[in-house]
Amino acid sequence: MRQRITYFRPHDADWDPNQLAITDTSVHGPALPALKEHKITLTLPELPSELAGLLRDLEQLHLRWATPASYDTLEPFSSRISPGLHVSYTPAKEDHDPRNREKLCTALQAFGRLDCSSPDVFVNFSDGRQPGSPALFFYNELEKLDGFAKRLGPVVCSGPSATECRKQLHELKDAVSLDMSYDSTSEAVKIQALWPLQKREISVPASPKGRTEVGILGRDAPPGMEPHEIGVSGVLTVIGEQKEPSPALFAFASRHRAASGSFTSRFQQPTGLHPTLQLRLSKTAAPLDEDAECAPYAYLTLPKVIFADRYQLADELFLASKNLTAAKYVSEPVDLEAPAYTTKPWGSNVLLQLAPPKDGAEAEEWTAEVPLHLRYLKPTPTGKEEAGIPYPAVFWACEGDKDTAYTVSPFDRATLGYDGLFEPGTTFWHVSPKPEAGGRLINNISVPVVTEGASQWVGIGTAVAVVLGFAWVLLTLVGGYAKSGHGAVAAKKEDEDKKEK
Repeated sequence: MRQRITYFRPHDADWDPNQLAITDTSVHGPALPALKEHKITLTLPELPSELAGLLRDLEQLHLRWATPASYDTLEPFSSRISPGLHVSYTPAKEDHDPRNREKLCTALQAFGRLDCSSPDVFVNFSDGRQPGSPALFFYNELEKLDGFAKRLGPVVCSGPSATECRKQLHELKDAVSLDMSYDSTSEAVKIQALWPLQKREISVPASPKGRTEVGILGRDAPPGMEPHEIGVSGVLTVIGEQKEPSPALFAFASRHRAASGSFTSRFQQPTGLHPTLQLRLSKTAAPLDEDAECAPYAYLTLPKVIFADRYQLADELFLASKNLTAAKYVSEPVDLEAPAYTTKPWGSNVLLQLAPPKDGAEAEEWTAEVPLHLRYLKPTPTGKEEAGIPYPAVFWACEGDKDTAYTVSPFDRATLGYDGLFEPGTTFWHVSPKPEAGGRLINNISVPVVTEGASQWVGIGTAVAVVLGFAWVLLTLVGGYAKSGHGAVAAKKEDEDKKEK
């Protein structure tokens, strides 16, 4: 097992490396403003046998979680996803055993009660994506990691380090993101947790099971740094191997960068059954110079209660009226008629290219509108149901060199869902989300539904309407037949036959 704990401070934060206390069992230092990342790399033999067996049946597995609470961050930790739990995976080739999917769903219950047992819940995630992207995707709302840490403790924490292990798991309650990745090529599991920018003490104990590296870093500009790179400097140390911190100064290509400005997300009022999501951005200019090909995008993660109509989003004139350029991707299947309680997939993903003002001027802000549609929900006593729609990820995607070695970055983050829809080498400049109220990156919407008391009359009313409609049609036909004279002609012909006889 290898551990790496990084404290990343703002460039204007003062601190003295000589204040670090480094021993054979720990690293301690004074409090300083910093965000914290904890990364753990494990091999399959180091995992519980049941979990290792599950992973051996998969080609790749990626779990991504983000908090619904607003938080501050720094480059190179700029990447964003919608709040909630995102699960993507690819089964082993030619593996069609449903028991493996059931094992995965059972393992995911560590995060809470997730409805993932049906194969139809997962969305086919491969169409239109780069080779090597996961094949299946699942999303579920998840507020916090408290329950996950509590359930995981008895499984992974044992032996002399059990107390420290449980303490580290308990700290997940304050984390803002968590990544867990596995691929069959390396047969390694990588776990990354991130804590937000705030004042915190430097305190890292040694791991009795492996190597523990500690870094206190900040932004810098090493000589010869390329425009697409990020430079950092600071000190590094390995607990138990070094008595003094080693100075560090290096640069690396970063897949995710921070764009200037921010954005808000809200539903226009009144919402009705066809709400409009309004995205308001504070900047209009691209993050790079005019020679670079950059465009703004919004990647939406929509639970099954709400969806986007792909046919409506194919109308270019309609899109232009909403400051949208195109719907680059809509996951499938999306049933446009089914109510939420009969819809099997968890929901859908939509990638929209936004249309900023064409004059290129630095406006105060600009707005894009996304037309959406609510599904019918089960009746409730109040006639209303509350639903939470997570903020989208909003970013500028800029073309770059396909051969850029992002994997050299010690803080690289990939397989976030939207990155597989772009060419290799694309740089994502993330616009920071700004909550409308309450510090939460969730849009709450009130969905009108039938009240429980009235729902029993719906069937009766429908039957009565059908009967009355059928009677009306029948009477109309009879009346029309009589008025046309067919009855009089028949009677006259009968009289003439009698006279001839």
